[in-house]
Amino acid sequence: MDNFKCGSMDFKISVIAPVYNAVDSLEIAINSIINQTIGFKNIELILVDDKSNDGSQDIIKKYADKYENVIGIFLKENSGLPGKPRSLGIKYASAPYLMFLDADDEYLPNAFELLYNTIVNEKSDFVMGSHFWNMNGERMKINILHDCNDKSDVININPFLNQRNFILLSYNHVAPWGKIFNKELILKNNISFPEDTLAEDTYFYFKTLINSKKVTLLPNDSLYMYNVFENKDSVIHTHNLSKFNYFLKGFANVMELIKDIPFSKERILISNMGSLLLIFSNLSMKEKKEAVPKIYYFEKSLDEEVVLKRKELILLNKLILKKHFYLAIIISDIYSILYNNEKIKNLYRKWGHKE
Repeated sequence: MDNFKCGSMDFKISVIAPVYNAVDSLEIAINSIINQTIGFKNIELILVDDKSNDGSQDIIKKYADKYENVIGIFLKENSGLPGKPRSLGIKYASAPYLMFLDADDEYLPNAFELLYNTIVNEKSDFVMGSHFWNMNGERMKINILHDCNDKSDVININPFLNQRNFILLSYNHVAPWGKIFNKELILKNNISFPEDTLAEDTYFYFKTLINSKKVTLLPNDSLYMYNVFENKDSVIHTHNLSKFNYFLKGFANVMELIKDIPFSKERILISNMGSLLLIFSNLSMKEKKEAVPKIYYFEKSLDEEVVLKRKELILLNKLILKKHFYLAIIISDIYSILYNNEKIKNLYRKWGHKE
């Protein structure tokens, strides 16, 4: 690993961005940090390159040369997963608060100022806002509140006070971006991203949540732009058995982590089982034959029944649980054709965030 530069200044926020072959979007992402209303001088930007081969490293070096508060870290071997770059960034972070950015997304200009002021004033463990999905220039607001009548601008929640609070915080906003974390909480509880699995962001989120006493929501403020394009969901739409195994392992780790929480895990199960079945649907016939019994035995090991919402996934899951593996594989082939049609894929994304 080469460290292009080490920071020595005092900052309010360290923002960590894993980078891999993001030459087309990286500068937009970086500039969204530079243009923050809190003032770029108050931000430490840590760019961790996972052995890119498309010119992303040159962009990182250009900005690190220009700005003292931009740190470039370059892995000598591609890790293949986002956990290692993010965890490495945490180790290098010098500010008291942490934020994360994906190299193909961007923050809205006032995001850092609003998140920082909120976490300081509310003395929260972490703060999250709403965000936008940008699909071909069409913005869709994704509100962090679901089934909640509270219209306040600032909502403080004890995650484990009751079932309602836990469900509210375990819906589908588990990605690390769009949030600000108290670094002391992260370090004190040895919280990091697993490096050998997918669903590593879900694990990080719930380990942070388990150790938090106060979480603050900013439901009326959209702070992050999640840019959707053809290859954005490569983890979900990949034809790769290793990705399936990585995700299944990560899913199992998450369920083990939260097994003692005395509330329903319904939301977590719906989201992750849906993703697992989508990955499964995109495998080759040979890979599906190996993967399908793994789904069966994993689901049978769960303490709580998975109650899926989408009719097509309900059917697929029922076939697997009844050990009708061959029929499940045939049905999943049809789903794969549908899911990989771009128009249907975008509709699927929209429906998923309206449920």
